[in-house]
Amino acid sequence: MTGHTQGRQLPDDCAPAGVSGSPDSNKVEQDVGDGAAVAALEPALWRRLGEADNLRDMARAWLALQCQIIEGAERGVLLLAGATPNSFDAAAFWPEGSGRYAPLTEAAELALRERRGVANGDGAGRSADLHGHAHVAWPILLGGELKGVVAASLRGARGEDVKSALRNLQWGAAWIRERLRQDRGAEQDHLLDRSRAALDLVADALGREGFDASAMAVVTGLAVRCQCSRVSLGVRRGNAVAVKVISHTAQFGRRMALVSGLAAAMDEALDQRCLILYPAPEEQFVATSAHAELSRAQQDGQVLTAPILVADSFVGALTFERPPDAPFEQETIELLELATSIVGPVLEEKRRNDRWLVVKAAESLRRQVERLIGPGHFVRKLVAGAIVAAALFLSFAHGLYKVDADAQIEGLVRRAVVAPYDGFIKDAPARAGDATKEGDVLATLEDRDLSLERLKWVTERQEHLYEYDKALAARQPAAINVIRSQIDQASAQIKLVDEQLDRIKLRSPISGLVASGDLSQLIGTAVQRGQILFEIAPLDAYRVILDVDERDVRLVEAGQTGELVVSALPNRNLPFVVDKITPIAEARSGRNVFRVEGRLTDNPSLLRPGMEGVGKIEIGRRNLAWIWLHPLIDWMRIWSWRWVR
Repeated sequence: MTGHTQGRQLPDDCAPAGVSGSPDSNKVEQDVGDGAAVAALEPALWRRLGEADNLRDMARAWLALQCQIIEGAERGVLLLAGATPNSFDAAAFWPEGSGRYAPLTEAAELALRERRGVANGDGAGRSADLHGHAHVAWPILLGGELKGVVAASLRGARGEDVKSALRNLQWGAAWIRERLRQDRGAEQDHLLDRSRAALDLVADALGREGFDASAMAVVTGLAVRCQCSRVSLGVRRGNAVAVKVISHTAQFGRRMALVSGLAAAMDEALDQRCLILYPAPEEQFVATSAHAELSRAQQDGQVLTAPILVADSFVGALTFERPPDAPFEQETIELLELATSIVGPVLEEKRRNDRWLVVKAAESLRRQVERLIGPGHFVRKLVAGAIVAAALFLSFAHGLYKVDADAQIEGLVRRAVVAPYDGFIKDAPARAGDATKEGDVLATLEDRDLSLERLKWVTERQEHLYEYDKALAARQPAAINVIRSQIDQASAQIKLVDEQLDRIKLRSPISGLVASGDLSQLIGTAVQRGQILFEIAPLDAYRVILDVDERDVRLVEAGQTGELVVSALPNRNLPFVVDKITPIAEARSGRNVFRVEGRLTDNPSLLRPGMEGVGKIEIGRRNLAWIWLHPLIDWMRIWSWRWVR
């Protein structure tokens, strides 16, 4: 069994050390075995346990009672979490003053490592026999956090004795957990009270309008809460402090001796950049002459000044005064320091916001100029120089101005394939995106109705021919003429049906790409005569359609050149020439655009109708400053014309 726990530190006085058979050990056995002494000590221990003011006293009384309850207990130790993480300090030994014992330490380490109750023999990890020693330990957990461990050494323990000892340690550990919980609760209550007081002051400051009202509410609240005879707030102006408000005082003269003393005390604290208390405690090594004068002026009262730090500068101070018989306690000093650090920036923000707008602008400008021409701030100077150089460059340099617009590729011509008559779709092998040649079958219509209609007219013509022959044999001229007309009508109908049958197969009128139309999912669907079923675009002639913003369309003219980049070919610029500007605006994506048509002068084989990209029309050379700023200038002109003229 190792004597060290990984990740946890045990105190030196619990380090492993062999003590078996020592005189001290024999003396402890003799003392523990004295039942009369135990009975006499137990009421006193319970009284000590109930009256303990701190955790250490309570731990010693509790461990003594716990070891007396456990039958055969010879030694005991209680370790509690130390100030540093994963470290544990000895809070109590039993018997008191017994010191370290290696096997007991090993049991405590094992319980800490495994976070459960453990039992082992004399340093070898074996269970104790009837004549040996057993060492039991139980970890103390609070909310899943390891807070300590209690261990005891048993003499002549059997298995039942070990189980009983572990059970007693488990039950008894509730006393320690409850005390730890109480201490934690008391600490949290203390922090909560301080935070609540600081938040109340912030609420008082934010609940008033203006700096003077907020400052008066804060100093009065601090005076009442901390039982101060007077609380004063000063603000730094240049190299001196000006007293702004004094609690319980509505008005005061700026040249009063009291105001001068307060300002001097605040200056003293701000110059040394620290909290000053007078009379000064032994550990405070700062100058307190101004505080001493203020204290003497107020019959040797207590004076405390806390500087107000905002960002990286001290902007003011709060001075607290108490009568001579009411010194500042450490808890009160901590509360005042916390309140100053929290409410100080709020008051400073209110003071700065209460100034005139012109004063704010002037101060901001002055601060920026000081940073620009003063020492340091190298990056700011570098940026300012770069801005000036960029402004000069933009004022004199020229560049090619281009108007950009969303663009789409379309075929130069588009041929439509329409339904020749009312019918139903039988087959549609072509769809949008397919390349086709002139004469290729795009779709086929049902011919069953036309075939039946042709058969009807053929049969009717045969009947008329038979009647014609009879009328001719009977020499009936009138009947012959009528029947001949009927035969001609039937022949015309047959010819019409034959023409319709020839147009059952819809063929491509040109070679190109099927730009629109997909009937593969509409087999058996009825179509009407004249309905557009397909559109065919050639693959060797394209045009570009650009949506030019209305602000730039006045600069675009026919004949100007430009370049187009489509999403499918991002590495290739396609030149085009502006052909036509449509003088009709359209709303696209919340802005008005004009349709501008251009003719591509380069038609790569990968180009297809419907591709989208961005086109740029070359307008001409312009001043770089005008190129970048003319949208803003145009907007300002429109705005000024609307509201000024």
